[in-house]
Amino acid sequence: MHEPAAGGARSVRPTLGLVTIGQAPRVDLIPDVEAALSGVDWVEHGALDLLDADGIARLEPRGGERTLVSRLRDGSRVRLGATSIAPALDGALRRCVADHCGAVLVLCTGRVEHGPASVPVLHAEDLAHDLMVRLVGEGRLGVLCPVPEQLTDIRQRWEGRLGRPVVAAAVDPYTAGLDEVAAAGRRVTAGGADVVFLDCIGYTGEQREVLAAAGIRAETARHLAVTGAVGLLSSASCADQERSPGW
Repeated sequence: MHEPAAGGARSVRPTLGLVTIGQAPRVDLIPDVEAALSGVDWVEHGALDLLDADGIARLEPRGGERTLVSRLRDGSRVRLGATSIAPALDGALRRCVADHCGAVLVLCTGRVEHGPASVPVLHAEDLAHDLMVRLVGEGRLGVLCPVPEQLTDIRQRWEGRLGRPVVAAAVDPYTAGLDEVAAAGRRVTAGGADVVFLDCIGYTGEQREVLAAAGIRAETARHLAVTGAVGLLSSASCADQERSPGW
């Protein structure tokens, strides 16, 4: 949790809830996006924070359920079912509301399911993908995703959005070495990609830099999503303050 500075006037900065589908705190993620978060206060919650190992195991994909991948607090990674995780994700959203968040960002670029919330719920998938569409322009997009079983869904979603073919490869952001990430980047650029999108919150700035060192232009989902969410929350907060005679 990021706390406002003590001793001064009460902060009027908005608070953004950051919800991982794994466990918080995401010590692997926050350092990459600290600069983007500088204009807001923020709190972290994880969908799996209150579950033990057996409870987490019950959320594994089954029966053709779409696979999501995230990180546990101990640094290990876990596979989750996109439908099975919904109740746990709802709990994390409620904890953000209890922390007086003005909006919540769900840190997952897969399609996740959850119930209604009393504050706006933003999705990393929507924010990062919208920004990536602008960045790729008329070029050809290359996409990296964590596991091979996600490739068909990744291609279908991106080709539906762009209206043209994309090049995709799988490399796990949590377990692969930097050389493996670079090799996956080379595979998609060899297939004709002009820009590579690292389509999982787990991909890091360091992995992006490895691709850049190989001459591959790449963007991470975490940076694009957090930048977009902070911009939306800050704009909404400014608009509310202008409308309120008390500010």
